[in-house]
Order: sequence, then structure tokens, then C-alpha cells
Amino acid sequence: MRRNLASPLAALVAGTGVFVLLRRLRRRREVQKQEVAERAFERVDRAGEESFPASDPPSWTLGEDEPI
Repeated sequence: MRRNLASPLAALVAGTGVFVLLRRLRRRREVQKQEVAERAFERVDRAGEESFPASDPPSWTLGEDEPI
């Protein structure tokens, strides 16, 4: 009876190992994608901070319209 369980048990262990490996690879890819997205947002934020204050003030700071 022991010999009958050896092959299925070996297959189960091998399958579990493959599953764990694939899961780790998938998680690593997700982390890399997230890091790339964060770097892109950082570049946009940095560009926005470096461009402040803008050379032209916003239109609402030009004063009030005179009544006609």
C-alpha cells in the first residue's frame, strides 16, 4: 500500500512547488509594475513642484470686473 501512495504524493509535492514558484513570480511582477507607476507619479509631482509658481498668475488674481 505504501508503494501506491509514493507516486501521487510525489506529484502533489512537485505541483505544490510549481504553484509556489509561479505565485512568487507573479507577485514580483506586480511589485515591479507598482514601482514603475509610482516613479511615473513622482516625476509628474516633481515637475509640478518645480514649475510653481507659474510665470503667469491665475486669472482670478487680476482683480474684480468693474460694473457697467
